Amino acid sequence: MHKLAFIFLVIALVSCQANKSSSNKQEQTTAELALTEISVDEAVHNFGQLKAGEIVLHTFVLTNTGDSDFVIESLETDCGCVTTHFNKQAVKPGESTLIEVEFNTAGLVGREYKTIEVLGNSKELKHLAIFAQVDNDLIDIKY
Repeated sequence: MHKLAFIFLVIALVSCQANKSSSNKQEQTTAELALTEISVDEAVHNFGQLKAGEIVLHTFVLTNTGDSDFVIESLETDCGCVTTHFNKQAVKPGESTLIEVEFNTAGLVGREYKTIEVLGNSKELKHLAIFAQVDNDLIDIKY
């Protein structure tokens, strides 16, 4: 019984070390990428008047204006009502990539301002934003 427990312990320790070393390799790969510059065609998008419960989409275009490949590590939003989709492949200098943003207005009311941070190997942190005026028949707030 003790031998069996010892074998499970050794296997667990070895597998944890293997996972740890692979995640370190990913961090090193991102850290080794040269910093580059990116531009955004439209950093802020206004959806205008929306009804609560509507789901709307917008696509932001990012262009690599630097000299090195640009890789998006992740996109961070300030709300669960915003979902993002992007291509994880490197963007060569002079090329563009798309960031698709889906905004779900269910349960929202009034003036809404949501942000998206583009995390990657750019020299400057890029922020994207969306606006909307959400009408909700179930909630009546006067400004």
